[in-house]
Amino acid sequence: MSFHNSCRDIHLAFENDSTMLCCVARDCQGAIHHRKICLDVHIGNTDGYPHRSGWFIWGGENFTESAHDIRLEHTDRGPKLTAQLRMANGGYRERQGIFLADKIANEDGHLRFLGP
Repeated sequence: MSFHNSCRDIHLAFENDSTMLCCVARDCQGAIHHRKICLDVHIGNTDGYPHRSGWFIWGGENFTESAHDIRLEHTDRGPKLTAQLRMANGGYRERQGIFLADKIANEDGHLRFLGP
């Protein structure tokens, strides 16, 4: 299940040079739990090719190192991580986004990455 349908107070926090997705998650019995998942373990910046750099990528890592103005937007499709991402030439690409509910689920009160 996409986590945003069973969670509330969804927001970002920054800890130890990483971006954390935080929320209050409901489990199968209805109990609530404060949870967080490190987005830098699952999301990167496609910094490999100059014509493709500056884009979020699932299955990458450490996007925070090359991001500026990181935000969370709440949309009809679920929370969207947005930022300006550094390109190989040193500049920043215009604001990019990635929908977190595409790969993050709430499994019985625990946030889980669903794989690349």
